[in-house]
Amino acid sequence: MSSLSSSALVGREPERDLLTAAVASAGGGRGSSVFVLGEPGIGKSRLVEETAAAATGSGFRVLRGRAASAGRAVPLRPLAEAVFSGLRGEGAPGDGDLGPYEPLLSRLCGLAPQDGAPLVGYAEAVLRLLEALGRSGGCVLVLEDLHDADADTLTIVDYLTDNLPGRRAVLLATLRGGPGPALDLAEAAASRRTARTLRLAGLGPAHTAELAARCLGHDDAGEVPEAVLDRLHAVSEGVPFVVEELLTAMVDSGSLVRRDDGWTVTGSLDAGVPATVAAAVLQRVDRLEPPGVALLEAAAVLGRRFPVDIAARAAGIDRTTALRRLRQAAHAHLVTDGATAEEPGWHSFRHALTADAITHRLLPAERAALCLAAADAIESADVTGPLSRGAGRPVRRAGEPDGLIGGDPGDDLYRLAAELYVAGGQRARAAVLLTRAGRQAVLRGALLTAVELLDRGLELTADAADAPPEAVAGLLEELLGTLVLTGDVRRVPELGDRLDRALTVAGAPPARRAAGFLIRARAAATAQQWEAGLTSVRRARELLGAEPDPASRAALDSVAAHLVLNSQRPDRLESARALAEGAVATAEAVGLPEVSCKALNMLGYCLRPLDLAETEKVFERLVATAEAHALPVWRIRGLLELGVLDRIRITGTDRLLAARRAAEETGAVLMTAWADMHLAQAHVLRDEQDRALEAAGRLRTTARRLRLGEVQLIGVGVDAIIAASRGEREKLQAALHAMESALAGRSAGALWGYADTSVWGWAQGICSLLREEPDRALAEFTEADRAMRALPSTRGVTGFLGPYLLLRTVRGAAGWAELDGAVADRLSQVHWDRPFAGWSRAVLLGREGRAGEAAKAAEEALAGTEAIPLARHLCLRLGASAALADGWGHPVEWLSAAEQFFHDRGTTRVAAACRALLREAGSPVSRRRQGHDTIPRELRRAGVTAREYEVLRLLGRGLGNQEIAEHLFLSPRTVEKHLASLRNRTDRSGRAALIALARRYTDGQ
Repeated sequence: MSSLSSSALVGREPERDLLTAAVASAGGGRGSSVFVLGEPGIGKSRLVEETAAAATGSGFRVLRGRAASAGRAVPLRPLAEAVFSGLRGEGAPGDGDLGPYEPLLSRLCGLAPQDGAPLVGYAEAVLRLLEALGRSGGCVLVLEDLHDADADTLTIVDYLTDNLPGRRAVLLATLRGGPGPALDLAEAAASRRTARTLRLAGLGPAHTAELAARCLGHDDAGEVPEAVLDRLHAVSEGVPFVVEELLTAMVDSGSLVRRDDGWTVTGSLDAGVPATVAAAVLQRVDRLEPPGVALLEAAAVLGRRFPVDIAARAAGIDRTTALRRLRQAAHAHLVTDGATAEEPGWHSFRHALTADAITHRLLPAERAALCLAAADAIESADVTGPLSRGAGRPVRRAGEPDGLIGGDPGDDLYRLAAELYVAGGQRARAAVLLTRAGRQAVLRGALLTAVELLDRGLELTADAADAPPEAVAGLLEELLGTLVLTGDVRRVPELGDRLDRALTVAGAPPARRAAGFLIRARAAATAQQWEAGLTSVRRARELLGAEPDPASRAALDSVAAHLVLNSQRPDRLESARALAEGAVATAEAVGLPEVSCKALNMLGYCLRPLDLAETEKVFERLVATAEAHALPVWRIRGLLELGVLDRIRITGTDRLLAARRAAEETGAVLMTAWADMHLAQAHVLRDEQDRALEAAGRLRTTARRLRLGEVQLIGVGVDAIIAASRGEREKLQAALHAMESALAGRSAGALWGYADTSVWGWAQGICSLLREEPDRALAEFTEADRAMRALPSTRGVTGFLGPYLLLRTVRGAAGWAELDGAVADRLSQVHWDRPFAGWSRAVLLGREGRAGEAAKAAEEALAGTEAIPLARHLCLRLGASAALADGWGHPVEWLSAAEQFFHDRGTTRVAAACRALLREAGSPVSRRRQGHDTIPRELRRAGVTAREYEVLRLLGRGLGNQEIAEHLFLSPRTVEKHLASLRNRTDRSGRAALIALARRYTDGQ
């Protein structure tokens, strides 16, 4: 007979209206998220599916994914399913619709190799897909059984809830209402008002009766025998699935039959039907032949969704027989009709309660034996068969070594097999499989899930007396490496000690123990624990002996270079450089391109304080190496460093923009943020405030959407730099305070070392200069210089050294020794610092009475400063005071230019100081009349006064001299004087030329 179910949704009209309204709002660009909660069988999926079907009919694109897979959480599986459904068929996004995020979606689905893309990159990629699919009519993302989702999936879902508002997409997710991470996520999102929770209760008596009537083919509950309704009310508790199952059991047992006059009760409704729905399910199970029962029992221990081949092997039957028995189970409404095109080897129980009912009746010994049989079947599965293809993963080719992507059989199932071994009492074997599962999760970019898996394995080894040291060591190695990737390195020292003990007990070779210390050294570098990292490097070298293998030596030297450069050692630059050069040579000789890239990166950092031209060559080698060996992340890093060099040497932005495009195209979100930070710095140095704000805005958007702590810190730093360039002390201090709070607990000097000491020194000192507080600026520059010398990793090649030198020179605290040797060479390489160094030389020459040489040096220092007007005019402001005192050069001309510049940019304190110096020099100073700021910048720079601009505007409207005079209450003679002055200031030869000029700037244009 057909399944007893209702074709209409019963008793859920308010809930359906709420979901329908959410979908409609998304169609209008007001996206949201709704979490539908309730116990198994309550109707969550039915409600969401009906909403989704209506949305499809209204032109929405619907994407679907389910978290419950093989009985356990599979990393990113529900999102991969949803993405697959969005990328195929009609309406799929075309080439270019997803831009740089298309590769990330391929990686999310397991269709492309991973390269370390951050989880937030996947989250943004999913968001962009929803946006692209919803552009025309709207998009609905359905995620079911979210309570079974892994941590990485929940992280992405949390990201989506915060970013769907304002978009043409809606998330509808189902989950059970019990405590757990998924419920925590839903409630937290609801508290932030970025989502709603909808908890389904059981149907009341009237709706239960209506549902029963519809299941039996009637619209009127009066057609259902009273005894049947009494039984349903007593047993079902208003759960729709239980109502349907109990009715099916009554009909199948013959206790409820349909006759010409309607449905009639012919026997006991209790017969064969226990007080729970489990009996209703088991009645139909027991009607199957023994091989069919065995197959379903084996499938049930695998979970609601199960791979047919694995269940067949565990049940001891062949695949042909298994498929025949599955058809019978489908006719009995126990499993779905068959597998999907995407997962040909997988089937599902009709409901999670079906699998639960079957497993719960097994005796403990039976269940343990089935769990072990199923786990063994998973381990021996054919990775090239439908099992792996159904898992939606790449598969291992013949001869491919273990550990590559797809290199283990059905990596989705390792986690399940591990839990099956635990249920069967073999915890040590479970730990081995969890190690493999963790490795696969890392390869997929699911780092949080990997940590969970490996921690679970570690917990099992602690409880397993038979856990071999080798297995424990392998698990610890994977866990340590994963923690370093996540940046959560607090546990590394303790776990590292455990690893070394396990390797010692296992009799591992010294090289393997050394590799453990290398992981600890990398973790120490991440935590800025430089000496602790160097201690780990020393331990590794001791284990490797006098003649380590080249690969190990290159890896160690690369990490050691990073640690030494950031240490307090007096020879840190030279030592770090030697280590980096050795690592590059060895890595290139033995064919380790990634190690070579790491070492080249460190070598560039070592050279940057010494020789920018040589540094450029090194980073160009890094880019070439990365391109030759398909290492996109390292290529972007090299491009970014080349862009930084342009910012330093010429205050250019072209290569920074190219690096940013490459980062965005690859989905390297963090490096995109770093590129925006450097672009903002470059625009500030060029006094391009609008572009600096644009870059800062991109950073803030990225930080808000990704909620990455590092991106937020970068954004705070950029805000501080922009505030400093405007002389806004309060905003600068607020940003510095936010940075200090975020870095609380870090190592000493972390605030200075976080981005670049020179940047922070520049920000504070320049802010003080722009507020005309030179004493404070000098103190701040001095502190920055002290911090830079203590933290060599800050590579002080930009920003504050030039103004610091000029300020000290003007005050008599610096002499010729400051302008000789390495200091002068370094300043001459930095575009921003170069004019300050030149003006320092001019000040010293003027002080010695060499007026002509001083004036010439000052003018030469201004050459090439058009792109950095703030530096140019700070030099004029600071240096002109010395020129006035010592009687050389053109101080009045310089101060006038500086006054005009700082007035135009709103830096009024410096402009006022320039006017005061001009008055001291006996030079007439033009009054800043009311309306002066309305004069276009080009005219202000030409010296046009507010009254002259009024005359020019009226001239542009076609008025004659008499009319202008009457309009401004002036005499015609005064108007003529203003026009003569305008011709002279603007270099216009006649009235017609002035009228044409006026119409460029007035309403008459």
